[in-house]
Amino acid sequence: MTDAPRLGGAARREYRRLARVADMPAKTHQDVVRTTGIRVASDDGAALLTDHWHAEGSGGDTILIRTPYGRDGIAGVALFLAERGHHVVVQSCRGTFGSGGTFDPLHDEVADGQATMRWLRAQPWATGRVHSWGGSYFGVTQWAYCDGDDRPDALGIAISARRFDDAILYPGGGFSIDTPLTWAYALDIQERALPSKAWALLRARRGFRRGALAVPPADAVRVARGADPQFYRDWVEHSDQGDPWWEPMHFAQDVDSIPPVTLVAGWQDLFLVGQLDDYAALRDAGRPVRLIVGDWVHGAPDITVIGVREVLRSFTGTAQTEGVRIDVTGGGGWRELDSWPPPYTAVELELTRDGRLDGTGVASPAADLTYRYDPVAPTPDAGGRTLNPFSAGRRPQHTRERRADVLVFTGDRLPDDLLVIGTPMITLSFASSNPRADLFVRLCEVDARGVSRALTDGYRRLRPEEVHTDETHTDEAGRIRLELAPLAHRFAAGSRLRVQVSSGAHPLHLRNPGTEDPVRDHSRLIPSDQTVRVGGTAPATLTLPALAVVPSRSHASSPAVHRRVTR
Repeated sequence: MTDAPRLGGAARREYRRLARVADMPAKTHQDVVRTTGIRVASDDGAALLTDHWHAEGSGGDTILIRTPYGRDGIAGVALFLAERGHHVVVQSCRGTFGSGGTFDPLHDEVADGQATMRWLRAQPWATGRVHSWGGSYFGVTQWAYCDGDDRPDALGIAISARRFDDAILYPGGGFSIDTPLTWAYALDIQERALPSKAWALLRARRGFRRGALAVPPADAVRVARGADPQFYRDWVEHSDQGDPWWEPMHFAQDVDSIPPVTLVAGWQDLFLVGQLDDYAALRDAGRPVRLIVGDWVHGAPDITVIGVREVLRSFTGTAQTEGVRIDVTGGGGWRELDSWPPPYTAVELELTRDGRLDGTGVASPAADLTYRYDPVAPTPDAGGRTLNPFSAGRRPQHTRERRADVLVFTGDRLPDDLLVIGTPMITLSFASSNPRADLFVRLCEVDARGVSRALTDGYRRLRPEEVHTDETHTDEAGRIRLELAPLAHRFAAGSRLRVQVSSGAHPLHLRNPGTEDPVRDHSRLIPSDQTVRVGGTAPATLTLPALAVVPSRSHASSPAVHRRVTR
């Protein structure tokens, strides 16, 4: 059916948001039509329902979007692009919103993407370039194109990664239950009638809390929602590092198969680390790649605005195809870089026995600091890079920092602004009464009013056979080296740095029960006593990649810190 498009409330708001952006191209076509419900045949015969947006006299350039979240949800973007003279093709992934087959995340995206590309290339109006676009699972469908013979001419991928499992399900070797539980809950309600969906949303926060504590964790979605999707149980079952079950779903591993791509990432997004790894792989291989990183949580509206603008610039030949643009948080503004990360000076701060971050370079006395981790009352996350809208982002830390199972180390007030751009590193000696323990470290900023907020964190599930044998994770003194997620942040003069050390951040990372199989076996919940050694000849240190120390108007001197020049 072909008709004049009508936008629902959310799509209308998206369209208006795009229309208000000052540097977007002007509308060139007025009478856009939408042909809905085109049945594109997959290789196994399932009909993939597809919409085509265009106006009379549109050029041959096409934007291709494949989504499991409904074609109406992207209607505002489709109309906006079609009014600027492009064909827009929006397809529902199999098993969603009328498309045939069953939605089994990741499994069918290569074959279905290739069937769609063959259909698209055969259309008489598709005579120009094809540019795929979208973020999150939309991005997954784009990485999958690269494993076939027919690929788009360019990719516009936001908040997504080539290795879905490593990026957001098992970072650090545990199970980030909060994100898959939230996603499974959302998928189950997305096609429900409005009253049912509204009721489910009202119960979501409580459902997430209950599901995250389900025993066994494979029952989490059933406990939270009553649904029991097989894909979630598969993800719990195949949580061992290097499980070959995931190999067919590691898309675009041959970087030579990847067309020019623009990556849009967020400092507070769950895909951040995986996406920066993708950028580095493409850059090192000499592939055309542009990276843009903003201060966004997953699904933030600005991500769509940036992505649409880059697609339109690509068609006009004005888009940049290399380099990095980052938003420096804390009021640092946007910056253009040649590459990520930029050269930096390493600033070292020592964690001391009296809870300080000391930058004098003078060794402090050795001490063992202890705390008890109890999975019955697991250490809460208090924010972080998660899909859960109730906890994502930079949250205040006062409740978490008062807990007895969190060690806190705070620096002096900074006399000058400190600009940190890159990957912070924690190095420390850690021991546990249970050889299977977790280490979670968070870097915070304490503002002039004393409010502590999370900036970034790092996590690793420690296993007895790994801690002292993996040279990438330990130094010559046997201390654990833990990278925190990258950031670009301006610590303002008068603020303080703070480090938290703990053994949990539930449900950002599933609580560790202390069993030999800490993801699948929660039949026992075993407390453990943890020890962090500070000071002495092998001190615990925080290493910050400082781009510059910028004098403030009210202070003449720089902070006393120990530095070494690094790349």
